[in-house]
Amino acid sequence: SCGAPSPEKTVSSVKSTVDNLSAVCSCKGVRVTLDNNNMWNEFYRCNTEMILTKQGRRMFPYCRFRISGLEHFQRYILVMDINPVDNVRYKWNGQFWEACDKAEPHILGRVFIHPESPSSGHYWMQQPVSFYKLKLTNNPLDPDGHIILHSMHRYLPRLHIVPADKTTEVIQLSGPEVMTFTFPQTEFFAVTAYQNLRITQLKIDYNPFAKGFREEGQCCRPSKPKLESSSDLEGSEAKSVLSAIDLSKSGTKVNVDGVKLPLKTLKSLFHTNEPPDELLDQEFFNNKDYDIGLMENNPLFNTRHETENKSSW
Repeated sequence: SCGAPSPEKTVSSVKSTVDNLSAVCSCKGVRVTLDNNNMWNEFYRCNTEMILTKQGRRMFPYCRFRISGLEHFQRYILVMDINPVDNVRYKWNGQFWEACDKAEPHILGRVFIHPESPSSGHYWMQQPVSFYKLKLTNNPLDPDGHIILHSMHRYLPRLHIVPADKTTEVIQLSGPEVMTFTFPQTEFFAVTAYQNLRITQLKIDYNPFAKGFREEGQCCRPSKPKLESSSDLEGSEAKSVLSAIDLSKSGTKVNVDGVKLPLKTLKSLFHTNEPPDELLDQEFFNNKDYDIGLMENNPLFNTRHETENKSSW
C-alpha cells in the first residue's frame, strides 16, 4: 500500500508545498487516481478539517477515485476506512495546530463498503468511484454504521480493493490479497466546529449555492475557484481494521465484531447506476447532513468565537 505521511508535533496553518501531491497510487499492478486531486490539495495546504456530529456528517471534499488495472471479469469489493495518522491529540492555537495530549484510543471495526460492491473490475474501471455517502460521527455508540472518530485528532482515509473470490467466504482487510491505497493530501483534522477560517472560506468558496454569502461581504475572498470536473475533479496501539467481509450465498455482508450488516446498493434504491457528480454536489449543498452545514457553532457566523471543548460532543 502507499504510505502515509510521518506524524508531526506541530502543523503549520498553511503548508509550504506549491505543487500538488501526486494523484496516483499503485499496488500489485492496480492503479488508483484521486479524481478530485486539485481540490484535495487546495484544502490540504490549509490543513483540511472535517466536521463530526452525533448524527453523522458527510465529508467534503469526499473521496472520488478512478481505477485501472483490475481483471475485467473478477468481482471486487471496495471498502474505505479512516485511520489515525499519529498518537497525538491536537489543539488549534489560532495560527496552527499543535500537539497537546496523547490521543484517545481509536475505535476499530468501522468501515464503509461502496454500495455497488461487489462488482466486476470492468464496472469499477468504467467511471469514477465516489464515496460521497460515507459519514463521520463522534458518537461512540453510533447505531448507524458511521465511521467513529475523535475530535481534534488527525486522520487519513484508506481505500481497500478486495477480490471477491467465490471460493473464499471471509476476507480480512489485512489479508495478503487485499490492495490498500492512501493519499497524503486526504489527511484531515476531525473537529466539531471549524477552527481555521481559511478552511471555512474554502468550503464556502467551493459551494455553488453560497453565492449570497459572498455577495453580502461575509467572505473575504473575491471569487470562488472553478469546481473541478469529474476528470480532475488513536492510539499508538491502534491496529489496522480487521473487519471481515462475508461472501456467503445470502449476499455480501460486512462482519464487524460478529455483527453482520446487510449491504444495500444504489441500484436497489434508485434503479440506476451511481448518479453524476453534479447531482451529488447539489445534493450535498442542499442537505443538512453536508459538511458545510451551514455550520452550527461556526466562528465565522457567530459573534462568540469559542474554542472547541475537550469533549467530543
